[in-house]
Amino acid sequence: MPLPPPPPAAIVIAGGRSTRFGSDKLLAEVDGRTLLQRTMEAVSGCGTVVLVSATNETVPRRVVVVSEYPRWGGPCAGIAAGVAALPETASETLIVSADLARPRSTIAALHAVDAGVLADDDGNVQWLLARVPVAALRAQLEQLDVTGGTAGQPARALIGHLGLPIVRAHRDAVADIDEQHDLERLKERH
Repeated sequence: MPLPPPPPAAIVIAGGRSTRFGSDKLLAEVDGRTLLQRTMEAVSGCGTVVLVSATNETVPRRVVVVSEYPRWGGPCAGIAAGVAALPETASETLIVSADLARPRSTIAALHAVDAGVLADDDGNVQWLLARVPVAALRAQLEQLDVTGGTAGQPARALIGHLGLPIVRAHRDAVADIDEQHDLERLKERH
């Protein structure tokens, strides 16, 4: 009987400035846990977990914490830092933003696909919610290095060139917290 495939790795992107939120949104709490803690709990079943952040918040011991280069270099630079921290043996990874409203729903949706990028019901692609072959990520990062690097580039510049299927997901799986009213709405529904 063949062994089940190993769980994918996870790269959690938490490097933003939270300018629309007005303070560090990843420290905002829902039911006594920060948004970052909730996301880290949701990816805890993944093989290797890499957190791309300059956070001072305590994270689980087995989590690898890195920062993008240059600092505030954007989501593409964050993904590049996360990929660099993955072990050479990693064959696939989840890429998730740390500001998810319902992170368990997001991770369940990503586990349900072989590879792909989640989109909402209207077809709006969420480039920081993907399940990706690591070899393809590394190859595209090499391409970006040749053409100017990852700094200042959106996630779409990397993930959008991998030819992954776009997978429509329930709104709970793609909802994130950008502004204070998003957090208040989440707390009302909780």
